[in-house]
Amino acid sequence: MVEYTGVSWGDRSIDLSFPKPRLSSVLLIDQNTQDFQSVLLRMVANELESSRPVHWIDGGVSLDPSRLLPLLRMRNCDTLTPLRNFHISRGFTAYQTVSIVKKLANEAKLIPPPDRIINGRLIIISEVSRMFMDSQLKKPEGRSLLTETLERCRTLSKDSESLVIITSSRNSSPPLSKDMRHILSRYSDDTLRIKSLFSKNRDRSSARKKLHLLSIDKELIWANLPVGQTSLLEFRHNQESRLDCLIEPLARSSSLQPNGERIAVAARTANRV
Repeated sequence: MVEYTGVSWGDRSIDLSFPKPRLSSVLLIDQNTQDFQSVLLRMVANELESSRPVHWIDGGVSLDPSRLLPLLRMRNCDTLTPLRNFHISRGFTAYQTVSIVKKLANEAKLIPPPDRIINGRLIIISEVSRMFMDSQLKKPEGRSLLTETLERCRTLSKDSESLVIITSSRNSSPPLSKDMRHILSRYSDDTLRIKSLFSKNRDRSSARKKLHLLSIDKELIWANLPVGQTSLLEFRHNQESRLDCLIEPLARSSSLQPNGERIAVAARTANRV
């Protein structure tokens, strides 16, 4: 099997189920809203912990950098030093977004490139299509600008030897057109599709999600577990299984547990193994 270098998903369960995203490629995160932002922030925290620069172009103006602070503290990082390596840009119009991506792509072509590009390997462009759906843009103009931007993203990924992640929300307002979805897919090397699985007794923030990685046609039922909790995939992983699930233990009274232990106690004991 050929070894390759990839970037961790930032989530143990996903790392165990899916191959790490490759460098020098473009990964599309196709989601309902912004279901995957917490995972992207963990990916960023991992890179910053290793003193690698990270670029984030915030197309949807939805990024809150303060959410990185607890993630860095959990990793025993001095928050000020890693944050100096976190480069955030915001385009408030389609043409500003095009200009930001163009500038970054041009810098990657320099000989040598700036340290903040050559030493990094992760570039995120969130809600990339949203900027090109502005009502002030004609539809052909929006499609043309999106195509130009995505072509530069592919070039940028190769020149900088980085993973470029672009995110897009299906339930945006206005809704993403079929033409835009087709353009996003055409310029992506791989796609991770995310669908929320709602339950009547759960709120949407804690709902499980079905992740589907197109390159290997594999699905994962995944939940964003609170800090300190683990999933069954931490202890057992079947590489050949097409569908991995996170399964909730059945609620049982303490009298039915071995030695009268509750499930929470048993879980904590297993976590120390």
